[in-house]
Amino acid sequence: MLAANPYLKRALLFAFGLKLFYLLLGNLLPNGWNGFEHIFDVFARNDSGWYHLIAREGYPTGAPTQGQQTPFAFFPLYPAIIALFRQPLLFFSENPDLVYVMASFLAHLFLTCLWVVMLFKWLESTGMESGRIFIYSIFFQVFPYHFFYHMFYGEVLFSSLFMWAMLSVARKKHISLAVSVALLTFCRPTGIVFSAGLGLWIIADNGWFRILKQKENKKQIIALLASPAALCLWMFYLYFHCGDAMVFSNTQMAWGRGYTWPWESFFAGGYRYEAVLSIYVLLLIAASVLLFRNAGIGEKLFVGLNIIFPLLTGTVASYYRYFSVIPQFYVRLFNAIESRWKWVAAACMLLNIVLYYIWVSELHPSPVTWFTY
Repeated sequence: MLAANPYLKRALLFAFGLKLFYLLLGNLLPNGWNGFEHIFDVFARNDSGWYHLIAREGYPTGAPTQGQQTPFAFFPLYPAIIALFRQPLLFFSENPDLVYVMASFLAHLFLTCLWVVMLFKWLESTGMESGRIFIYSIFFQVFPYHFFYHMFYGEVLFSSLFMWAMLSVARKKHISLAVSVALLTFCRPTGIVFSAGLGLWIIADNGWFRILKQKENKKQIIALLASPAALCLWMFYLYFHCGDAMVFSNTQMAWGRGYTWPWESFFAGGYRYEAVLSIYVLLLIAASVLLFRNAGIGEKLFVGLNIIFPLLTGTVASYYRYFSVIPQFYVRLFNAIESRWKWVAAACMLLNIVLYYIWVSELHPSPVTWFTY
């Protein structure tokens, strides 16, 4: 039982301890401390402001003008969860910004628990022992850039939902699979790409022409259709809400994103940081080629699709966030370095601290620019 699993409890303690570490370190870094009322603001930078706006006010009723950044670029599930935690807190404070950061922090405590539990459930279904899962959870969280799993972003939710989907595939729980991929799509638009990749994986592993003759696998493919159905439902809502069913895609141009050939995303901005990210992404792709060279065709199709798709946006600025929710890569990498995991984890954590310093102190402005308290 998970409740009696000592390694699960240790994994939860590590995750919460790391969250506390980032909270304290962030407030000690330059551009981090803004007073006791703002102690959680270090987690609420950059795109968190849009989630704040959606959780507090919902989506605008009119379509944006060309080049205008709007909340429509962000899908509703994550801000809806924050809004649920926000409602009880309104009884204690009427300040919408203070309520937002408190609600987001409480929501992330819950989502961190969910992520750790789903990680154990999924990896145990693959045959991995609890002790190794605990070590893997440490390795994953200290991997470069993964500090944002503790920020007020939606990756921890997306990752939990995707592990639920994979667990549903393994256990052939069709209704559970349909619900998980629908929620995955409501979390962010790449959910439909992950669902399509799962479909290709199932078909390839069970035979391209035999799949329709196998009842259980056919049910899984049908369950995956819940993902495009969820996207259609969201587009239907947007059409009647603001008059533009594709506004979530059209507004991406305001962030400098547009459909390009994958190779055109590298070194596209002409900035030093963009060049560093491009090199990092190329290293991730090279590592993927090595790690998955002996994988089955279905797994290769899934990983390849989700490696290439984010490169179609014309920038690598958020690529590390997209890549972080492909758990197969990190499991294979962990298996390759497990005998030296302590040294690797220590080096990764040191690099992560440097990247966290850049994120807090140099890259993203303090959220006091949009907080009012």
